[in-house]
Amino acid sequence: KTTMLWTRILFLSILSFSDAARFGSSGRLFAAVTPRRAPVTATALAKSKSTDDILKLRGGAGPLDPSIVVKTASVIAGIQGLVMQFAPVDCAIFYGLDEEVSRKPMNALATTYHGTGILTWAATTGYLCFVDNTTAKGAFTVAVHIWIYENLRNMLGKTTEKAGGSSIGMKINLPIQLLGLYGMTQTYADTVLKILGVFFSLSGLHYILDPAGASKLWLKYEEFDDIGKCWMQGIGHGILAQSLVFVAMSFLDYDGLRAVGLGSVSWFLMHVYGILSGRDDKLGIPRNPMLFWLAYNAVVIYATLF
Repeated sequence: KTTMLWTRILFLSILSFSDAARFGSSGRLFAAVTPRRAPVTATALAKSKSTDDILKLRGGAGPLDPSIVVKTASVIAGIQGLVMQFAPVDCAIFYGLDEEVSRKPMNALATTYHGTGILTWAATTGYLCFVDNTTAKGAFTVAVHIWIYENLRNMLGKTTEKAGGSSIGMKINLPIQLLGLYGMTQTYADTVLKILGVFFSLSGLHYILDPAGASKLWLKYEEFDDIGKCWMQGIGHGILAQSLVFVAMSFLDYDGLRAVGLGSVSWFLMHVYGILSGRDDKLGIPRNPMLFWLAYNAVVIYATLF
């Protein structure tokens, strides 16, 4: 009996590291495995309440540990972003989109930039949950390096011009991103971050609400079909999700995990719209992958905001 008891204590101790919300504190853990006659001390209750308060502050005290949820989600998003960025056509075909249409240079370019947005999101969320003592400035620095790389790759390879458009958007955004990166090292970094957070939020909304207008403004391209417009909206949701993290941390004083939850609302709404509006069915996108991403973002939102 003694061996079984200590085995149970050891097992529950291991679980407590990955499920802090469930066990709360050492007082709760030992209360769960010791005989009923053992009294629960005032100290144990106080520690338990303190842990619950900490869990609420960090983004929820439900059965899902927000840190583990965001870590898992960031890895999944990172894989998706890499595949979409460096194999855009194959990724589009995997999701059931027409192969011939997906191979159009501008559609492939839009798919690539949608993948860049997802990869940037994954890097930012990964930074906020894997690194200690994270800041909004650090999150921006991680994100902007990926956008700078992709814009340089596009401009040097003349990818947009080969697809029939213009890289004017990249030429405008690149200096803004470089100045933002420099600004993060200065004493006025918080002000710079707030300005860029608002600017990129508005830019993301433009892509979402008027994808044709956004492509005309930033790419000088007016011939996007429905698939291209879908990817342009996806780029917008990625920009908005990223910007909401910076806005939440700089304006609302959210911690990193809660900021990720707020940013995930943008991704969640993208899939809700695609399903309910019939857009995904019109494009031939299978329902199951979209339901997966819908549930994926719902779990992140629940774990971090509730």
